[in-house]
Amino acid sequence: MKQSIENAQKRLADELMRRDGISGVGIGAHRGEPCLKVYVSGGRGGKIPSRFDGHPVIVEGGGPFRAQTPKRRRGR
Repeated sequence: MKQSIENAQKRLADELMRRDGISGVGIGAHRGEPCLKVYVSGGRGGKIPSRFDGHPVIVEGGGPFRAQTPKRRRGR
């Protein structure tokens, strides 16, 4: 049964974010269709499904995500 992509993203993140090498799980597009994106660092992360809750899963490389502080505007 296909769940909403938002629910699928949350469930997949809950499952994968405990693993070393997983930087994040998001929602994106692949070939014009919604998909789940799994961001891995260093080629790690273990086995990741190609589909989850009826949605395609795309794996992308990338380093860890870091929060950025907002930049102040001058003149305010």
